[in-house]
Order: sequence, then C-alpha cells, then structure tokens
Amino acid sequence: MIAVVYGSSTDNTRDAAEAIAAALRERCDAPVNLLDVATLKRDLSPLLRYDTLVLGCPTWNIGELQDDWYDAFPLLERLDWSGKRVALFGCGDQQGYPDSFQDALGIIGRAVRERGATIVGWWPVAGYDFYESLGVEDKHFFGLALDHDNEAQLTAGRIARWVVQLAAELKGEAAHARL
Repeated sequence: MIAVVYGSSTDNTRDAAEAIAAALRERCDAPVNLLDVATLKRDLSPLLRYDTLVLGCPTWNIGELQDDWYDAFPLLERLDWSGKRVALFGCGDQQGYPDSFQDALGIIGRAVRERGATIVGWWPVAGYDFYESLGVEDKHFFGLALDHDNEAQLTAGRIARWVVQLAAELKGEAAHARL
C-alpha cells in the first residue's frame, strides 16, 4: 500500500499531492491513499502500515517546515521507519529563497532515513536556479522539487516524469541512481 501524505498552507502542495496520487494509481498495482498530515499530527503511527510513503511538504518562510509538518515532526522522529520506502516532494520558491529552496525535503528526508527508511525518487538539481538547500545531496534533491511560484508551467510535466521514475523504482525496474 502507498500513502501520499501532504501538508499545505496555500493548496499548491495539496494540488501536487492529488496529481501525484492520481498518477500513481494509474501506474501502480498497489492501493494509493491520500492523507493530509493535519489530520494525523497527534498520531503518525498509522503511516507505518504502508509499505511506501510519499511525503509532501513545502518549504515555508526561510527553510522551515509547513505548519502541519512542523507540528507533526516530533512524532515523525519517534517512529521506526525500517523497511519503509519513502519518496518526497515539496513546493518552494527558488527566486525568493535561493538559500533555503526545498530545505523541507532534506529536513524530513534525513529524519526518516536516520530512522531506517530507504529514500526513493531522488530528483536532479539540473534546471533549477538556487544557491543552497538542505534538500540536496550529491547533486540531487531528496525528491521532486516544485516551484509553483516561478515555474508553474513546469509542474505537471515534472510530476508526470517523477511518477514514471518513482513507479519504476517501486517495481524494481530501475536501480536507484543519483547521477
């Protein structure tokens, strides 16, 4: 089973989560559930029944988690993510916040990886214009980086390509690679 879990303050991340969940339903045999982290922030343990989690969080202000994820983060850090595959996606503003673009991907990604998760769905930094990000490791974002503020016209295509990549990784058809 797959859960697409998002937090959203401006609906951009929610809209992306809905598109990702719909695309995954078309490409994967497993059931795909869409969950708002705001409904889970007192207890994230139900997420552990899923094999794969797709976590969506925008980077808010200067390198911060969106409010619902901020509230849920201490609970996320207490869980054992061993055996779970986690993909990440986030919205950010690379022009307004070039020193913290997509930091939320790295904050959440590192936290679940340190607790046993396998990160899938790495996304290349090529084509983005920013200076620094906690969401980057080895020239790849921890997951899909979206910039609805400056590149809304690229969002649908990026989601489509990422879901194809992610579905292949989940099916074991493509090796995890950060080129």
